[in-house]
Amino acid sequence: MISLPLQSITDETVVVVLLFISFFVAVVLSLVVGVKGLQSYRVSNDRGIALLTVGILLLSGVAGSVNVAFTLFTAVPGWIVTTGANLVRLLGVIVIIMTIYDS
Repeated sequence: MISLPLQSITDETVVVVLLFISFFVAVVLSLVVGVKGLQSYRVSNDRGIALLTVGILLLSGVAGSVNVAFTLFTAVPGWIVTTGANLVRLLGVIVIIMTIYDS
């Protein structure tokens, strides 16, 4: 049997900490993209930029935050949390596609 790198680590705390750090970095980068999109919208007043920013935020930062928040702070079953996060991602993709085909 082939041993995968995550299976050979005995201290699971390191893996969990690295996962939370990577999640935090992803959310922060998503917020940076959101701020830059908002700044660009204020300069150009283009509705497409605002909708594209909303779609990117829904697709990246909000969906992950919903997943982690509901998993950690509620007793909601896992399939509901996953479905909710996937619906947020789907909404983000729909907003992005509407923005692309609207302009």
